[in-house]
Amino acid sequence: MTPTLQDFYRALMTPDLSFRTLKSCQPEPDANGIPSLCRTTRFAECQIQWHGQMWLLSMPLTSSAIPYVMRTATVIKRLHSDFIASYTILPDELTWCEEDGEEHRSDLILQRLPGICTFDEALLTEDHTRLRHALDTLEEEMNRMGFVHNNLKGTNLRWCDGRLIPIRYHDARLYLSHKESPTPNPDTEAFTRLRMKLRTSPEEFLTVRDTESYYNPMCELGGHLWVSTTFEGLVCVEDESGYGYVDTLNREVIPSRFVWANDFHEGRAEVETPQGMGLIDKEGHYVLPPVFEVVRYDPTDNVAHVRKEGLWALYDHNGSLLRDFAPEEEELLSPTTDKNKTTK
Repeated sequence: MTPTLQDFYRALMTPDLSFRTLKSCQPEPDANGIPSLCRTTRFAECQIQWHGQMWLLSMPLTSSAIPYVMRTATVIKRLHSDFIASYTILPDELTWCEEDGEEHRSDLILQRLPGICTFDEALLTEDHTRLRHALDTLEEEMNRMGFVHNNLKGTNLRWCDGRLIPIRYHDARLYLSHKESPTPNPDTEAFTRLRMKLRTSPEEFLTVRDTESYYNPMCELGGHLWVSTTFEGLVCVEDESGYGYVDTLNREVIPSRFVWANDFHEGRAEVETPQGMGLIDKEGHYVLPPVFEVVRYDPTDNVAHVRKEGLWALYDHNGSLLRDFAPEEEELLSPTTDKNKTTK
């Protein structure tokens, strides 16, 4: 069981009562003077001031995110580089209560925020030649370390004393050699997109920022606690009864009956119930029943990584077992294993 966005908000309002380590932190306020929260599908986050520095405090909204970020945090500790910001899990940091008053504790993720602005903000004030050099240097350093961020974009880069430092390592991976790195490397395409931003002069960039506007149909999807964006014609929403899916006209497609749900990719979405995590199709039918501790679907390879009783297995797009359960997730991707072998 994981805390809700409201639990996180209440904790930020009373850090001295709700946090174990961060009792003296000060959340960044919004225009109304209350903690400024941001959320994605899997995390809620807030910038805080603590011990004279700025930090990003993140709370997993689903249990599937916890083992993944644990592995990432362990990997980050082994990297000694000026281009990596500290990324730490705070065990049992958050104290929260259910409606019946039962008390729980949950892990939070703390990352230091280097510099004072993001790459997108630096585009407006910094010399673009200098930024281009910083991008080149960062890409070289990440390749040297075998570090793949997997979600590299302007808002996930901080400008700090002439360097660009990535943040939000929730999806990052570390590879021991270039041969093990994914092909294609998603960061390569991300760096290309970032360099394209630099081709525009500062004056032109300012004009685009002032005039460009995108129509967002999500503004019409009212009546929900939270609304994601459109993926494959469906929108993940959160209601009082839980998570579900509507179409772009706000018509219910899959009832809001899940504890948590992800967006659809390649016709599949991870969902969580009180019994466990599963995988559904676009009609709401289970491809994998909700009996697992973790289900993470990889749309690139059309496979699902699942964990049960601490062991990992691999299933295909249709829910057939590809690799039997093993102690470590990495063993499923061993090059010595026949990828086409099905274990019954």
